[in-house]
Amino acid sequence: MRTKILIITMITSTLFVSNVSIAELGKMDKAEAQAQATTKFDHIGLAEMYEKEANEMTAKAKVQKELLEEYQRHSEYYGREGQDFQAHHEALLREYTKAAERNAGMAASHRKMAK
Repeated sequence: MRTKILIITMITSTLFVSNVSIAELGKMDKAEAQAQATTKFDHIGLAEMYEKEANEMTAKAKVQKELLEEYQRHSEYYGREGQDFQAHHEALLREYTKAAERNAGMAASHRKMAK
């Protein structure tokens, strides 16, 4: 049972890492959209897009935090790989939190431009 939970957790974390790289690929479209944004409605659309991404990153950070709390409660289940597990999820939590903050900042600046 414990090994199944560990395997599922590792697979899930791998999927989260792949989502970050997919998000990085979409930056070209954002840069083009920002360069072409001229009207109030363009900036509102960009702000909504950044808010949506900030919410997604916040949700992902919450999942990582829950995984870390589970590790803290039951670290004896993870054996030698536990420290790698903890470091990996702490790094993901930091990255998702930073991404959420950046997206929230961009959304705020586009809301300001729209006014």
